[in-house]
Amino acid sequence: MPTAAEAARAAVPAHAPVRTLPAVRRTLLASIATLFALATVALFFAARSYGQGAADRSYDHLLRASALSMADSVAFVQGRWQVDLPYAALDLLAMAPQDRAFYRIAGPDEATITGYADLPRPPATLAAGDAEGLQPVFFTANYRGAPVRFVAVPRSIAGGPGSGRFWVQVGQTRQARDALAGDIVWRATAAIAVLMACVFGLLWLGVDRALRPLAQLQRELLERDAADLRPVASPVPRELAQVVGALNGFMGRLALNLDALRTFIAEAAHQMRTPLAALIAQAQEGLDDDDPRAQRQSLQAVERNALRLSRLLNQLLSDASVSHQGQLRRFAPVDLLALAREALRDVVPRAEPQPLVQLWQAVDLLSKDELLARYPSALAAKNTQGSGSPAWVRGDALMLREAIKNLVDNALKYGVPPGQGGAGPGARLVVDVSMRAVDGGWRLEVADRGPGVPEGQQAQLFERFVRGPGAAPGGAGLGLAIVQRVVAAHGGRIDTQGRAGGGWCIAFTLPAVPPPPEGSAPALPMEPSR
Repeated sequence: MPTAAEAARAAVPAHAPVRTLPAVRRTLLASIATLFALATVALFFAARSYGQGAADRSYDHLLRASALSMADSVAFVQGRWQVDLPYAALDLLAMAPQDRAFYRIAGPDEATITGYADLPRPPATLAAGDAEGLQPVFFTANYRGAPVRFVAVPRSIAGGPGSGRFWVQVGQTRQARDALAGDIVWRATAAIAVLMACVFGLLWLGVDRALRPLAQLQRELLERDAADLRPVASPVPRELAQVVGALNGFMGRLALNLDALRTFIAEAAHQMRTPLAALIAQAQEGLDDDDPRAQRQSLQAVERNALRLSRLLNQLLSDASVSHQGQLRRFAPVDLLALAREALRDVVPRAEPQPLVQLWQAVDLLSKDELLARYPSALAAKNTQGSGSPAWVRGDALMLREAIKNLVDNALKYGVPPGQGGAGPGARLVVDVSMRAVDGGWRLEVADRGPGVPEGQQAQLFERFVRGPGAAPGGAGLGLAIVQRVVAAHGGRIDTQGRAGGGWCIAFTLPAVPPPPEGSAPALPMEPSR
């Protein structure tokens, strides 16, 4: 039998589109290999330059020593140039037996005294630059079809008819020095290649070791049950800590949403079971009863239970809509006063006995009593006909409108019914909805003249599916829970208090925002049909 995790993996379609990038291992190794290749090429050219220079310096010392030895053997005796070439000078050149050597000694008039008369002359710039210092001049030139390295050593003789400067020029083909340079280059290149291979191998192992936690994380997630939303316990590199932290946060939120959804479904099923059972029982009783009066009573009971079920479904839909809008968080500047007017138009019943719902907007931080004393009737209005300046807040219009509707509906349900609670027969249900500016925000307050909330039940006031003992039949106990969720999503605060003279007051405060630029006010979202 397959495990739950295997069944969950099998349920995911194999062709599910997944946007992939090149593998991290391949990207890292390819980048490192490219870097190593470029470094190897650069080191090769550096080694070749160094090897050529080292070989030239080594053999240039031999050339210069041979030329200086020959220069010491030149003399001007009895009007003639005499040259007695020392064997040591020739022995120095013989240290590279595969190379050919050439020499030439020229007098002050550039006439050849001895040696190869057709040897290439030193470059004029080099010769002129070192003439005064009598320093050796090195240069390379082709001679007899081969590149030859030459040194020209100037010497001066003072006094007598042979006074002046003479040159000793010695050359040698480049075979030995090129062979030495090549040997240096290839040895250095081989060492570099071996070093790069070792370093690349170590980096391969390092990359594999660094990516091993990813494979472990993948195995842990694949082996999990579909309902297992615990935080990831596998250790991960520091660079992945934020990613795994975000994943743990996402799974935590998902777990909370799933728990809330399971609780909601269980409680909703429990709440709906009673009116559905009553509907079925009343319908069956009406079908079994032949008395028209009894059938009418059964139909009236069916209607009452159907209305109760309809109200329950409306609240459930409102709760789901608020949850959905809260996740989208498409907030924009909205006028809280205009939303209050719309909510009152929707929630205040039109049938008699019609309640009196008054919308107030206090200015200059005045209370309602102070407002009435200063403006006896200017800002009071009946049944949503309030007027005043816009109260701009940042939020979702649908969510805020649902919150206001639920507050007013709660006040209508728990307010004093006509003829009860000390009111005389025919007394009218009065609900005050007031709005006032507070420090950096707007406060909307809904107050009734009902019995209030007993102290022992105030802690459960905003719990879902919890209703007060004096509530009218047909509700689900979701109204204030929806209000609390909306206010929390908008970064506001909610508070409750008893009302002077009897009654209960529920208010929420939202941060105020500047009005939107003229002509750019966002459109309000459409409210879903019920």
